[in-house]
Amino acid sequence: MALDIPGLSGSSSSSGTTGVSAANSTSGMGQEEFMQMLLAEINNQDPLNPQSSSEFVGQLAQITSVENLSSLNSQITGLVSSLQYSQAMQATDLVGKTVTVPINIMELESSGTMTGEVQVPVSADRVQLYIQDASGQIVDSIDLGAQASGTVPFTTDSLAKGMYSISASATYGTEEQSIPIALSTKVDSVVIPGGGKEIELNLAGIGAMAVSQVSKIQE
Repeated sequence: MALDIPGLSGSSSSSGTTGVSAANSTSGMGQEEFMQMLLAEINNQDPLNPQSSSEFVGQLAQITSVENLSSLNSQITGLVSSLQYSQAMQATDLVGKTVTVPINIMELESSGTMTGEVQVPVSADRVQLYIQDASGQIVDSIDLGAQASGTVPFTTDSLAKGMYSISASATYGTEEQSIPIALSTKVDSVVIPGGGKEIELNLAGIGAMAVSQVSKIQE
């Protein structure tokens, strides 16, 4: 930032040069150097055409304001880094634990079951789950019966190795509506991207998901 520091209108060429160099070097100096320059300006100004003291004060206020903003920016940057580090340390405690996230697709690396929960917005006459394989074929269905509003956990029957997706629906009289579903799985590792980006968890059978997506944590 180059401040407009008036040069001297005096007769000596050295004083004029001082004014020009002051204007060009303000961006690279600190408050102490700026004060020294201003004192030199005052001592060498034209006595017949003195510079207003308010102009000096205004120039000093400008550079002080810039320094304050720079200091504030550094403090905020440090605070963000400190907060992200703290979050990363807390996230590492999740490794090996089971978390629930809002997703309906999972890959089973070996035969087993899939667990999760559905969110029933209003008491339903019937809640059903449909499990599809990678080709889109329904390989299993689960009838959870009538359910009150709220979170309803589920566990699938033993499935073979492969990729599966689960959908859920709630029946109200003759009307059937899709309802939200979430799956539970282990946390394999934590990803710390840096640059202010959100910390991610590597989830078994799912992949990377933002830590903010976790709705439940289990041992």
